[in-house]
Order: sequence, then C-alpha cells, then structure tokens
Amino acid sequence: MIDRAPARPEATTEEGDRTVPGDGATTLAIRGGALRVVGYASGVFVSLGAAAILVRQLGIPGFGRYVTVTSLVALVGGVTEAGIVVYGIREFVIRDEQDRRRLMGNLLAMRLTLALIGVGVAACFGLATGYGQAIVLGILVAGVGLFAQVVVDVLSISLQAQLLLGRLTAVELSRRLLTLVLIALVALVGADLLSFLAASTIATLAALVLMAWIVRPFVAARLNFDLSVWRALFAETLPYAIALSIAVIYFYVTVIVMSLIASPTQTGLFATSFRVTQVAVAIPGLLLTAVFPLMSRVHRDQEGDSGLAIGKVFTVAVLCGVWLSGAIALGASFIVPLIAGSQGQGAVPVLRIQGLVLIGSFVSTSSALTLVSLRRYRALIIVSSGSLIVNIVLGLLLVPALGAEGGALADVLTEAMAAVGLTVILVRAVPGHQITPSFVPAVVLACAVSTVVLLLPIGAVAQVIGASVFYLGTLLLMRTIPVEIIDAVRGFRPTRAPPQSHGGSR
Repeated sequence: MIDRAPARPEATTEEGDRTVPGDGATTLAIRGGALRVVGYASGVFVSLGAAAILVRQLGIPGFGRYVTVTSLVALVGGVTEAGIVVYGIREFVIRDEQDRRRLMGNLLAMRLTLALIGVGVAACFGLATGYGQAIVLGILVAGVGLFAQVVVDVLSISLQAQLLLGRLTAVELSRRLLTLVLIALVALVGADLLSFLAASTIATLAALVLMAWIVRPFVAARLNFDLSVWRALFAETLPYAIALSIAVIYFYVTVIVMSLIASPTQTGLFATSFRVTQVAVAIPGLLLTAVFPLMSRVHRDQEGDSGLAIGKVFTVAVLCGVWLSGAIALGASFIVPLIAGSQGQGAVPVLRIQGLVLIGSFVSTSSALTLVSLRRYRALIIVSSGSLIVNIVLGLLLVPALGAEGGALADVLTEAMAAVGLTVILVRAVPGHQITPSFVPAVVLACAVSTVVLLLPIGAVAQVIGASVFYLGTLLLMRTIPVEIIDAVRGFRPTRAPPQSHGGSR
C-alpha cells in the first residue's frame, strides 16, 4: 500500500484548462493517453522517414553504427532516469506550489548530473571496446542531445501530472518533424555520421525551448543542489531506479551484443528492425502512463475498485499488444523496404519476429506500473535482473547461429519472461486483481477472423488496415473492450463522467 495518502489531482482539459474532478479525470486520462498515442503514431511516420534517409545515406553497416551510438546514449538516458519522472508525477499532484518548485529544481539538477556521468561512462566504454573515433565522438554529440532531453523530460512532469497531454504531444511531434527536416538537409550535402547525430541534437534543443515556454506558468526551471533533498530522493527512488535501469539495459543489450559479436551487415539488419520496434515499444508507456496518476490515487481512495481497475488496464494492454504485433508482422514487407530499400530486405523476417515483443511489452508495462503504484520495487528488481541475464545468454547463444533473427528471438523470449513474471507477482500482490482469462477466447477469435486478409490479393498496407478492422470489430461484437474506452471514444466532452460499471466490459 502507499504510505503517503495522495490528494485528489485536478485533471485539466485542453479547452480552457477547466478542472474535472473525480471520475471525469479517468475519462480525460483515457482520452489524453489516446491523444499521445495518436500524436506519437504521427511521429512514427516522421521517424521512419528519417530512418529511410539515414539508411540510404549511410548504408546498412553505417546505419548499424548510428543505431549503436543512439542505443548507447538511450541506454544512459534510461539508466540515469532513475524513476524520476514517475516519482515526479506522483509527487507533483500531492505537494503545494512551493514544494513543487523545490522538488522540480532538485529533480532537474540530479538528472543532469547523472546524465553527465553516464555519457562519460559510455564514451569510456566506446574507447575500451575499440568502437573507433567516429562512434566515440558520436556518443559525445548525442550526449548533448541527451542533456536537452533530460530537461524536457523533467519539465514534462507538470504537464503529465495535470493531464495536459495535448501540449506534451505537440512538443514531441515538433521535435520529430524538425529532426526529419534537419536530417534531410544534412543528407543533401552528403554529410557523415556525426552530422546526422548533430541534427538530432539540434532538434532536441529546439524542443527544449518550446517546452520551457509551455510550462512557464507551472514550474520554474531552476537548478537546486540541495543534497539533503537528493538523499531523500535517492532513498525513495533507488529501488525503482535499480529495477528500471536493469530493464532499460536488457532492452538495448542485444544491440550492443550484436555490435560486438556479429558482422556489420547482420548488425545493420537487426538495427533496421530494432529501429521500428524501438519506436513501437514506446507506445505501451505512453498509453498506460496516462492513467498512472489515477492508479496511484485509486489504491488509496477507492481500494475496493482497485482490483477492477487493474483488470481493465491489463485487458486493454493485451488487446493493444496483440493488435500492434499483428500489424507489424503484416506490414513488415512494406515497412522495411520503405526504410532501407532493397538492401534491407533481410530485415523483414527479423522484424516479423521482433514485433512479437509488443505483446509482452504491453503486459509487462501494465503490471509494472501497478506494482510501482503499490511500491513493490523488489519484485521489479528481481524480474528485471532475471530478464537481463536471460537476454545476454540468449543473445550469445542465438546470434552466432541465427544472426539478426537470433537477436530478435532473444528479445521476444526475454520480454515474454518479464511479462509473465511481473503478472504472476501482481496477481499474488493484489488478491482482488480481477485479471481473468475471460477475454482470451474473444482475442483468439478476433485474431482468427483477421487472418482472412491473407487470402485477399491486396498489399501489405491494405492487409494491416483490413486486419485491424476485423480484429477491433470482432472485439466490439464480443463486448470485450472495457466500457470506459468505448465511452471515451464516443464523445470528447471533457466534463462527461463515464457511467458506473461493475461488470468490466460490455
């Protein structure tokens, strides 16, 4: 249970910043999460366009080096994030204005300090493993972008805590669009790896300026080096930070293993698939984190309803994970040539395998966020540590024999293990969880109906659209989708509260 009783957060809308107390916040959170996913989906196409330019300009081996650099820096960002954003969201809604400012200043200073240390360690790792001058310099250039992103992430806490997710979506999409424009301009002059990394860094700096302007009414971006507060923050976030750091490492470790033991071509093929999966795997966090402030509250204020909420969130996670994995599998033959052209054709089967990661990712994210709201950090550490070990072992075993496909298989098996482990722990931690297999027959039927598109003489894009219609339509007919999702889609009046329901779905 949560030791501190959080106050009821005031949910705001994108129309006049009106507050929506109580159950209206749940509907707003669902819509806000959907808005972030839609905005992110738009950004996906932008990112794929940037990846297409990069692959054609750098070639498959060169793109492998690019993804190696960005993966190392992303690894640093994930490890040094230390659970600060999730902690900050939870604390923002329960503190007064003065405490918020002090908290945000210390969170920002702590994250920047950790990121600086992390980038230094990554550069030293590159030197020690013989990556070469271009990659080491690339780590430093991308590291500057990481510092800017760190500030953006901390400032975004105020928007996420108040459910102002439309503004956050605008910043994220703007950054991706500017990145695409700058990468295209750099490609026109035939630039190298460092220039492309610098383009991404400049776009992130621009996003920082935009974010600072948006949040100026809510938070003052001043650094606070209050060591007593830092000690308290570390004491509060350290268990979760360890679990999160390990989880981030095992997500990126396959790329590092591939770069060390596989050929440049196999590494490039895996990097092409990984780039698509990396974009898609952020969706579970975007969608499910939107309800995190409400999940933290419901365990304190409405304990009798917490099991119902857990069951619904889990159901949505499975439904979305199966749908997105299927869409990637069907669309792989279109996505890969779009990004890499004919030279990346070998990445199609890799992506079809690696796309299955999304099922496990949705489930593990759902269970992990609930465990965070319950402060069950030890369970997260155990599962993350086991997953890291399994991923390294599977990578070392499968990559030499199967190349890029072996790396993808290692990722899928590892994420499946993490999802099962976290869900089992959640079920034991919350006896009234209401996670039941009752929706499984409907999901199986929906998947079976969706395979009809394979018999039709249509292209990959049409197959994805058709399969999505069949899949979602079947779930609607079977009344498997939770009622809150349906109500949130039907109407976008922010003050409308969803009807009370104890049946979970209809």
